[in-house]
Amino acid sequence: MTATTDTAAEVCRVLDALAALSVDMSCDCDVPPDTLILSAKKTRDACAAIDEAVAALRKILQISVAAGGGPVPARVAAKLDGEQKPPGA
Repeated sequence: MTATTDTAAEVCRVLDALAALSVDMSCDCDVPPDTLILSAKKTRDACAAIDEAVAALRKILQISVAAGGGPVPARVAAKLDGEQKPPGA
């Protein structure tokens, strides 16, 4: 696949994950906003959707760099490599 095709596939993954998150986080409009409670399943599904979107966005940045899109800032590159913080931070 080409960088453009790979990027489009990852963007679709982000959109799918965010759409799923929107569904998971939707609630009954009859429930007052200060009493909203999400089930454990909805919370887990929402977290999984966020994780998938983040992974796809990381992949998009990696595709961009591999296609000659220029360097990614050190802070972002550290996250792409799985680190929580950039070295020395």
